[in-house]
Amino acid sequence: MSSIKKFVHVFVGCCSSAFLMEILMTKMPECATFITFLQFLFITVQGFVVTTKLGTIAPKIPLKSYGILVTLFFISSVANNYVYALHVPSTLHMIIRSASSPASLLVYCLIKKQKPKLNKTVGSILISFGVALAMYGGAPPTEQKGKFIYWCIGVTILLSTLITGAFTGLQQEILYTKYGKHPDEMMFYTHAIPLPLFIGIYPQLKNISKNISLDVWVLIILSIISQYYCTHSVHKLGTTETTVTVTFILTLRKFASLLLSSVVFTNNLTVFHCIGTVFVALGTYVYFDYFISNKQVSVSLKDR
Repeated sequence: MSSIKKFVHVFVGCCSSAFLMEILMTKMPECATFITFLQFLFITVQGFVVTTKLGTIAPKIPLKSYGILVTLFFISSVANNYVYALHVPSTLHMIIRSASSPASLLVYCLIKKQKPKLNKTVGSILISFGVALAMYGGAPPTEQKGKFIYWCIGVTILLSTLITGAFTGLQQEILYTKYGKHPDEMMFYTHAIPLPLFIGIYPQLKNISKNISLDVWVLIILSIISQYYCTHSVHKLGTTETTVTVTFILTLRKFASLLLSSVVFTNNLTVFHCIGTVFVALGTYVYFDYFISNKQVSVSLKDR
């Protein structure tokens, strides 16, 4: 499959998933964790049947090697969906997550123990400034103290997941470098291994499932399918592109979701949102322009 087709698959799958998730959060924001659980369950069942052939095919990557990756992936996945219940607008949610580029830069420099180049530094500063403006424009009035506190918690969680997400991509690249590229297997085990952790919130999941109407169930099913398609497409893309390139594609996808959200859901963008988005776009261009002429070398365990 060509890179262009993989890019298209990522855009279609992930934009559809984000679109459906936003609809669900307007109807039933408390079901975010429940949807995450169903997404993990669906990918686990599908992988067990198709990828492992009902457990008859042994993993190419040792299970113990998945430890760090699974932990990072689980934290990022659950946290990103949980913040929907903390009064963080979807528009702001997507703009903050678009700051994954400077997060990747930070992680890359820490692992490689190198000082960032000028292009990367300038690009990261522009992106960070844009995100700061968007955060300011998306904050609820301070007089709504209860809601504002939840908003602050949600934004803090989102900023934290930028780092865990960057480490997730880097760890995935390390495993691919050492054991070969097995995207379907990796997708299965990163969802199957942490699945038992949901047992701790089983009562909550059970109560939520009892209060879901038929129309919401239909949306949830569509969301699960689109999220599977999104996740599968991203894993496939990671087999041919570096972590930085994947991050770039996902950043563009988030901007597409932002535009879709603004048009369909009439999430009014403030001046700060608009200016912030311009800075994020400009910063992304400057940041990745460096990598056009300087191909990134895959990270290996020797670099750690």
